Amino acid sequence: MNFETYIQFALALIIVLGLMALFYLLLKKVNMVQSGMGGKTNRIQIIEQRMVDSKNKAVIIRCDGKDHLVILSPTAHTVIKGDMDTPKETAHSKKDIPVESF
Repeated sequence: MNFETYIQFALALIIVLGLMALFYLLLKKVNMVQSGMGGKTNRIQIIEQRMVDSKNKAVIIRCDGKDHLVILSPTAHTVIKGDMDTPKETAHSKKDIPVESF
């Protein structure tokens, strides 16, 4: 193999890697637009999620300043409590409360 073959291989590799990078950036941009992260304010947030069992998940969703507790399963969803007020931040968190020694 001569030197020109190596140059041709290197250029082809650079072009393919460049196209892959452009494709990645394009997909990232499309995903941002579809998920609503294109600079708009997000009205919906997932605050917390916990697995209830192997198939069900409890999720707290905040929308427009109200929290909603929802149970999600593979086949359905159930709103346990909707339109809850958002909890206020307290001056003392749980880790600041002293523990009594016995």
